[in-house]
Amino acid sequence: MSDARLEHWHHYPMGPQLRQYLGISAGEYTGDRSSRPDEKTMAAFQDFLMQVVREKPVANQELYVDLIEELTSMGLPLVAVAITEQYPQFTIDTDFRACLALGSSLMMLGELDEAIVVMNQAKALAPQELAPYVNLASIAFSQEKDADALELIDSGLGIDPDNFRLWELIASIYLHEDRVTAGDRLRAKATEVNSYAGLSLAAEVIDPNDRLLKAELLEEAFNAGARDDDFLIEYTAALGLAQQFEKIPQLVYRLEHIEKKKVHWKLYAHAAQAFLALNKEAEAATLISKASRSPDIPANVLQDLQSVYDEQMQAHH
Repeated sequence: MSDARLEHWHHYPMGPQLRQYLGISAGEYTGDRSSRPDEKTMAAFQDFLMQVVREKPVANQELYVDLIEELTSMGLPLVAVAITEQYPQFTIDTDFRACLALGSSLMMLGELDEAIVVMNQAKALAPQELAPYVNLASIAFSQEKDADALELIDSGLGIDPDNFRLWELIASIYLHEDRVTAGDRLRAKATEVNSYAGLSLAAEVIDPNDRLLKAELLEEAFNAGARDDDFLIEYTAALGLAQQFEKIPQLVYRLEHIEKKKVHWKLYAHAAQAFLALNKEAEAATLISKASRSPDIPANVLQDLQSVYDEQMQAHH
């Protein structure tokens, strides 16, 4: 492979294993500073890689698996599949990562029957990994095999009851069966498996404009013990939209002082916004200060909170 051909792609965003395989050193690589490639550039890079795969050997099984995985995540399924066809001496049969990546690539290419075989291998190798269930359920749904899809979804919800993609699939199936009852069926299902993601989606399906309903359904999940940060952030946002401002600081106080949980900066921000809406500037200032101590809070969010606080202070004094 000529260096001139390779030099042309030093700027292309790619994973470390692909760089190593192509022989691009850390000093030569500028892809980490490049923007996302457009379709035309992506197609040209794919053609280049297809040529490389024919010319340049993949040294061992480990690199083989890494390359399939990276190429799949880069959206280059054709090259990932080409590598598996080029190297029949390497096997994916006992490697979950390889099966998942190859199955995903086959899905992207629309080779669904082959994808099902490989995804089922992945599922058998790691029964507690969620991704194969999500992918297999998506395929079953696309083939209008709703009963199969629901069976796979149930297994997936047993691993993670709050996987949003699984709830989207259930909602699509229920809406197709009967639009009128879909929301209530979703709510019942979500309550059964104790899922805040399901309750959130149920509220959207029952009535996307009823902000109070969403807050009420998420309150059910909170009372049932849901405590992960994503849920708490969504719940406090829903309380804000429903104008139930007083509940937000109470919730944050309970987490911090009674349950002794580490509080995410977004929860402090939501509680500060609630206090500002209630014209309680002193209490808001305390929470803005707590939020500001998080290294993760973006400067513009902190600025916005501070300027709303400053405006209210000026208006009231």
